[in-house]
Amino acid sequence: MDEKYLKWFYTKYIDVNIYRVVSEEYLEEIKSKGIEPDVNPFHNHIPQIKELFALLMKLESGGFAHTRQWGGTLVTAEKIIRVSTTDIDNPFVDFTASYNKTYYYRRHRGGALVTTIYEITSDILKRKPVISKKELQLVNSLHEWSSIRASYINRVLYFNGTSRYFESAHFQMIGSGKDYIESPFGRYDHFKQVIEKNGIDVYEPYLKNKDDFYLRAIERIPASEIKKVY
Repeated sequence: MDEKYLKWFYTKYIDVNIYRVVSEEYLEEIKSKGIEPDVNPFHNHIPQIKELFALLMKLESGGFAHTRQWGGTLVTAEKIIRVSTTDIDNPFVDFTASYNKTYYYRRHRGGALVTTIYEITSDILKRKPVISKKELQLVNSLHEWSSIRASYINRVLYFNGTSRYFESAHFQMIGSGKDYIESPFGRYDHFKQVIEKNGIDVYEPYLKNKDDFYLRAIERIPASEIKKVY
């Protein structure tokens, strides 16, 4: 492929801002240690969270029917739990190249999992299904925990798409039906190698519409890679 065109494409679609929305609660630690996909700030509460998911599925079998709106789509408790459990059990951190999407993420104060826990516990407390005293204690405990986490505002971290730490990321194509493909982000030599291997046509429609993909980082990104905090 023409080198001049490749460099133009790289400058236009790869040398761009990449964003990560984080709770201000963890901002100072991130500014010190960077983004650490294998470190879960909620690890002490994971057993309780999974107990809550099991309780919700038990209630669902009795017709509780907990739902939420995700990006304009109504999703069921089964999907909420499946996606949330995957996020808990796998060490990765998601980034977007779409600044417009940061507005959506910023509304979920404390993070997506905190919002999920808050919504589930609020629904149970409001509708008062028949549950045991122990189960009610669990719901109340996680409701209080998620309320505190959600009291912190969210901040936007800016990174550059040319960072070498995005070379190992998963390029997730929304709505493609595929899991992921190699990331074209990172240094120019990496970009060129990936394009020559997979073809530019695979990536072009997604890179042109930043809302249609996200990057799933799997390795630590040093704090020095943060360009700006908003």
